[in-house]
Amino acid sequence: MINISLVGCGNWALKIIDEINDSKNYNLISIVCRKNKTFKNKYNIFQSIEKLVESNISDCIYVAALPKINLEVIKLIKNKNIPLIIEKPVSDSFKNIKEIKKILEYNKLIIYPNLTNYFSETFNEYKKLIDDNFKEIKKIIIYEGSFGPFRKEIHPIWDWGFHSISLLYLLFWEKDFSVITKKEIKSRNKLQKRIVTKFMFQIDSKIKVKIVTGNIFKKKLRKMKIILNNNDCITNNMISHEISYNNKILYKNKKTPISSLLERFENSNFEISKKLIEVSSKTTEFLEKFYKY
Repeated sequence: MINISLVGCGNWALKIIDEINDSKNYNLISIVCRKNKTFKNKYNIFQSIEKLVESNISDCIYVAALPKINLEVIKLIKNKNIPLIIEKPVSDSFKNIKEIKKILEYNKLIIYPNLTNYFSETFNEYKKLIDDNFKEIKKIIIYEGSFGPFRKEIHPIWDWGFHSISLLYLLFWEKDFSVITKKEIKSRNKLQKRIVTKFMFQIDSKIKVKIVTGNIFKKKLRKMKIILNNNDCITNNMISHEISYNNKILYKNKKTPISSLLERFENSNFEISKKLIEVSSKTTEFLEKFYKY
């Protein structure tokens, strides 16, 4: 069994705990949690990340806390070389993610950001469809958002848009992204940021891309549509993790993305780690041009 520790105990961390406990090869041994007392008699509870790292009880660590925590954890484990999973957006600034990249490359660390769409089993199938039809792609449309969360200190693009932009970099890694423009729709509320943002750009100066993302959607939605020159449509539903061609389902995910991530993390390697951090870095740079975290 792989002894894994978790940093964080918020609502998303509770989902991660369930996924770890459902896995066959991981043993959740400890949690860094300063507030929640629910886990007191189930796991080793640490009040600080430093104490967790010093304990030497973890084969790997899953960080599900504020983005600014990620760099702190990486600095603490760099000499111990403990493999990490970290949640998006990986860092609270492009400056800090550049520091993360330097530490990773110098120490040959294994750091897997949880890029949900990449770890979905549908990713390779969707990538193959795109590669096979690349010359015929006319337009890409992505809708991604929900009703909330409303956080006055952070633009909702960091809650929703990170998924879309990182997926596009993964799918079109060697292509050029150009002519980027944005437009915002704001609802009238002084206390909370209620915003939908529309990004428009091109890939390789020929494929038109539109991304509409925000936190005032009527229902939760994550959907990517690729429209070909003959108007055929290849759809990736990033909630149900289904791929469809002209509304006919071709492939459906059999596992949750987190369970797939945990499974692949067992055989993690530095090259994948480096690639995923670079994708996260480019995504952070893209978003920070418009909105600081």
